[in-house]
Amino acid sequence: MKRIIKASTILMMIIAAGLFITLLRRSARSSDNLNQEMEYLVSGFVEKDKSVRNCVLSVMKGDGSFSWSGAAGIASQNGQVPMTQDTPIYIASITKLYTATAIMRLYEEGALSLDDPMSKYLPEGLIRGIHVYKGKDYSHEITIKELLSHTSGIADYYTEKPKGGKSLFELFLEDPERSWTVDETIERAQKDLKPNFPPGTDASYSDTNFQLLGKVIEAITGKPLHTVYEDFIFRPLGLKHTWLTGRSKPEVAPSAPPADVFYKDMNITNTRSNGAYWADGGIVSTAEEMIIFLKALNEGRIVSGETLKLMHNWHKLEFPLQYGYGTMYFKLPWFITVVMKVPPLWGHSGSTGSFLYYSEDLNLYMAGSINQVESKSKPFRLMLKVMKTIQSKMVAG
Repeated sequence: MKRIIKASTILMMIIAAGLFITLLRRSARSSDNLNQEMEYLVSGFVEKDKSVRNCVLSVMKGDGSFSWSGAAGIASQNGQVPMTQDTPIYIASITKLYTATAIMRLYEEGALSLDDPMSKYLPEGLIRGIHVYKGKDYSHEITIKELLSHTSGIADYYTEKPKGGKSLFELFLEDPERSWTVDETIERAQKDLKPNFPPGTDASYSDTNFQLLGKVIEAITGKPLHTVYEDFIFRPLGLKHTWLTGRSKPEVAPSAPPADVFYKDMNITNTRSNGAYWADGGIVSTAEEMIIFLKALNEGRIVSGETLKLMHNWHKLEFPLQYGYGTMYFKLPWFITVVMKVPPLWGHSGSTGSFLYYSEDLNLYMAGSINQVESKSKPFRLMLKVMKTIQSKMVAG
């Protein structure tokens, strides 16, 4: 009897081992196929769209079961340097998520209240008259929360135009060599532009809000903004290839400069270093380090889960995006979601074609850039293809 039991046990072990090896082989084949599909997606994206000169993509499942990074195209047009997964990229407005995270750290430490008026921390000369709407001055009433959520009503120094004038972005294109200061960007909203609505009554995306938040961070900590980023985010997470352009340097010197950025056919890379991009859009990083940041934020390793929930207090912004506190939420209408099986995403986008998002439904992180300002929808098209590919491969596997 003992011999029979022993023989059957051995047989079961052999069968189990065989099944395990089969599953490993199938998993390896599935992973190999998925890696290949990701490569096709990125290379095809560059080949099929002449406006996209380079593209980088990093993908990671939250449980670590799959990760992939790759790139295609030419990073530096002058030197014909190939784009790689390690090429630094201007992440543009994704910087706002880092700035908001720093603010929420100060909130957790009790250094500020989200209901505090910005006037509690900022000098009178900086904010005087920055929000006068229909004869009423709201400048001293605007709260930290309203800056974070783009509900302050303060004009956007970057895209809005004074009467008969040009947007600052247009001025950047005309004279890319001119240097601008952060104070000049705020002064433009203060003196040349008009607010859009009374604080808290509507939502309108404004880079000025985050320039002011950067000033709040510096006023509270007594440190330069880039040092606060390093203390709160970069150093604890081991981000050695992430820095604030014009203000700091990465811990490890990059082997190549940041990838070129284009507006249609125009190379506008020089404009990214003119001094204006700061708390609203000045960080340079890599796709992989962006994911490290978002994963840490999502897992409660920078701020608590409860604080992250506050950051996800969504309201309408521009279809199909909603906004929280420095965070974007992408969700298509339910009938499109059902048919196309597109799950919602949260994270942030940047004007350079940069993207950093997490899908809770798929437990999937995606980051990268197409380094093309022309189309806001193209990065989302790429992410949709990534999600569909991963969904189909995971089901097949």
